[in-house]
Amino acid sequence: MFAPVASDPDRTIVFLDLTRFTALTDAHGDDAAAAVVDRFVDAVTAAVAGRGRLVKTLGDGVLLEARDAAAAIEVADDVSHRLHDAEAMPEVTGGIATGPVIDRGDDVLGAVVNLAARLSDLAPPGELRVTEHAARAAADAGWQVEPLGATEIRGFHDSVAVFRVLLCHPEDCVTDAVCGMRITPGPGTPTSTVAGVSMSFCSATCQVRFLSAPDRYQPSTT
Repeated sequence: MFAPVASDPDRTIVFLDLTRFTALTDAHGDDAAAAVVDRFVDAVTAAVAGRGRLVKTLGDGVLLEARDAAAAIEVADDVSHRLHDAEAMPEVTGGIATGPVIDRGDDVLGAVVNLAARLSDLAPPGELRVTEHAARAAADAGWQVEPLGATEIRGFHDSVAVFRVLLCHPEDCVTDAVCGMRITPGPGTPTSTVAGVSMSFCSATCQVRFLSAPDRYQPSTT
């Protein structure tokens, strides 16, 4: 049996994930995917220093505890910029929630941890889904924040007030629809026009995969 432990109020939990990681692994192979994760964890480790701690890695995601909601926003922004500065990296998504958590050694658990994870699942590439504390911190720092209203969250009885925070502005956020890699389109970038929309791809392989089954590749974060 676990020994009883006390809950601490007002802890800020952050989940950050790489978008479309399963598809990236399938398209580019295990070695490329492992290198992407290594660069991601390095970026997170550097960004969280002095702002909180890395609780644990979760495959293509990380669980963090931030010093406060403002620090959580700073970490997500820093990680996003570090990934943009690297080549062949996917976009990041994330969820942030603040409230009481329970300590289990170096780990944390509780409803707030679960909520941050669920919010991360809801976020599209280049965006965060956050609760009010983080939304206020983002707005105070000059970020674009959009209230999404009361949202049903899987596993939670009551709806939650959720806010959208952009990590990547749409005009700067071009991603491969197949593997999720962030792209800076240039003369050699594979491009196709589908239903009147110009789409760019990181490689001819992903372009062919998309054109062979476009309905498979709907917007997703997994």
